[in-house]
Amino acid sequence: MMLQIKSGNVSGTDLTQVVNELAQTINLFGAKLVIFFTSKKYDIQQVGKIMKQKFPLVEVIGCTTAGEISNRGFTEDSISAMCIASDNFEVSTFVMKDIKTKAVLAKDGLLEAGRKLGFSSNSTNGFIITLIDCIPKVEERVLTTINHPFPNLQLVGASAADSESAYLSVNGEVFQNAAIVTFVKTNLNFFIYKENIFVPTDTELDVTKADMNNRIIWELNGKPAVEEYARVVGVSISDFLKNHKTVFFTDPLGRIFGSEVWIAAPFSVIDGKGIGCTALVMEHTTVKLLKPIDVIAETKKTVATIEQKIPNCKGMILFNCLLRYMQFKQENLCSQLINEYNRCGQICGFNTYGEQLNKFNINQTLTLVAFGEK
Repeated sequence: MMLQIKSGNVSGTDLTQVVNELAQTINLFGAKLVIFFTSKKYDIQQVGKIMKQKFPLVEVIGCTTAGEISNRGFTEDSISAMCIASDNFEVSTFVMKDIKTKAVLAKDGLLEAGRKLGFSSNSTNGFIITLIDCIPKVEERVLTTINHPFPNLQLVGASAADSESAYLSVNGEVFQNAAIVTFVKTNLNFFIYKENIFVPTDTELDVTKADMNNRIIWELNGKPAVEEYARVVGVSISDFLKNHKTVFFTDPLGRIFGSEVWIAAPFSVIDGKGIGCTALVMEHTTVKLLKPIDVIAETKKTVATIEQKIPNCKGMILFNCLLRYMQFKQENLCSQLINEYNRCGQICGFNTYGEQLNKFNINQTLTLVAFGEK
């Protein structure tokens, strides 16, 4: 059976009706994976249960969002879902539980889930999708644990979204303080990619004091983090404290590895001195101040890259940072961006509280996986 992908997005007040309509929209013979992203307006336990009833022989995974993405566009208070069917597509899912304190103990379960598909440490004929609860703030630990036994499998995913509580769903069962790890074995064309809409400036900052467990930078260049950040962006400390969210929005920090930028978005001011980030920034490392670039031009470049790598792209799953979505809304770019993404076939995704690519947990980024026939 050739690769088939169908996605959909439905909203409404009657949860059962919404999920039934969505399931009908994406239904495919020979389905292997259903992935859904639901607004917290809906009870994810009910969404997951009904989806599993509709697809009893299929792996059904999902999570809560900060907004949904589909061919219809960027939406809120809705559910987006995708169904993938192909003879050349096998999946195996493991749930890492109690990730806050026991992530490193999940190795045996991960190995078992991978072995079901014949994966070993040398395997490259597939990839991993992760959906991780953002509340425990241990994405980096989860990724290290997954990467260790399967260093050659690419990984793409995101943190389930909400500032107070996030939820994950696997085959009708709901989890918190957990991570969904779905192994995909396939010889189909797939392409995993990261898009940044920021580039480095020449301004470097040394992280001289940090609380890594709580993702707080206390000192930059040996000075209080707030004071030094305000200096390099050219504002007074009082203006910075008043408008720090705007400053962080347009002038985030990036960790640089080779030619790659991995964004660790500053998010809050702690005790008037420290800066809280949404990804881990380690003490005694160097970060760069970033500046924004043309969003539409970068999206066109992303789509052109996908079309080049997968000439017959059937669809893609998008993990888009909430901060990017806020920027897109502010700049009225949402419809233009969806027009570009729609060139890649069926699309499904959500606005996230963190994005994952291989060993890295990042922010203010788009990660994606696109699929096509050989």
